[in-house]
Amino acid sequence: MIKKLTIVIPAYKSRKLLINHIKNISKSIRIIIVDNSNNKKLKQELENKNNNVKVFLKKNIGYGRAINFGSKYVKTKYFLVINPDTKIYKNTITNLLFAAKKIKIFGAISPDQIDNKKTNIKKNLFEKRKELNGGAILFDTILFKKIKGFDENIFLYYEETDYFRKCNIMKYDLFLIKNSYFYHSIKGDSSSAFYINKKEKEYSRLIGGWHGQWSKFYYFKKYNGYFYSLLKCFPNLITNLIQLIIKTIVEPKKTKYIYFKIEGLLASIIGLPSFKRNKYDLFN
Repeated sequence: MIKKLTIVIPAYKSRKLLINHIKNISKSIRIIIVDNSNNKKLKQELENKNNNVKVFLKKNIGYGRAINFGSKYVKTKYFLVINPDTKIYKNTITNLLFAAKKIKIFGAISPDQIDNKKTNIKKNLFEKRKELNGGAILFDTILFKKIKGFDENIFLYYEETDYFRKCNIMKYDLFLIKNSYFYHSIKGDSSSAFYINKKEKEYSRLIGGWHGQWSKFYYFKKYNGYFYSLLKCFPNLITNLIQLIIKTIVEPKKTKYIYFKIEGLLASIIGLPSFKRNKYDLFN
């Protein structure tokens, strides 16, 4: 079964995590890394030491597009997407592949997210869900391409929510596999990206705020229409405008994040693409 699997890792400034990750994965599994930080030294380092690893260097094309790109080079029946900061356990892959063989047709399946692998296994090992956690997801390669993968208009946030929504609409079930485990660090615990300095890290946070608002409006507009999305996001806009006014008076140095959120939402409302990028990303 292991020969039917390829692992795809979308990465961004995650050298140390990737090196440790690869050490814990069987050498018999092909690994495709799509590195959004365009790190040529990383590509050389990983490919020279690991015959099963192929690194593709990209400018920062976003999370969903990176997975779509990596899927084009998958030649196996299944591929497993893992984030650089995701930990998988000894039987994670084996049990996922066993579940895939039993279920046969699915939009995606995922191992169970836990803090540690000591947990009680429920009788129902294959649990249908409307959404899954994105830290580790197994796809059927042909079906993923039939569904057309992730929406490439989305640069950051809501990519997986959008994909799961498509699966629900197209009647492709999503399954959580209860005897297969992974750990993905919670928000604030750690980050998969390592920044040069505090300024770069802070600007990345600003970019996150921009895209969070852009993607939210785009997602609701895509499935529920423009006016529903406007109604859904309008309270956020008003709240952010009020906060911007207050912050400008009280703490003018801390207004950037709010401004970026407002700009991202307005850009989406008027139909602009998700164009904002990190100014610290330098590419050859």
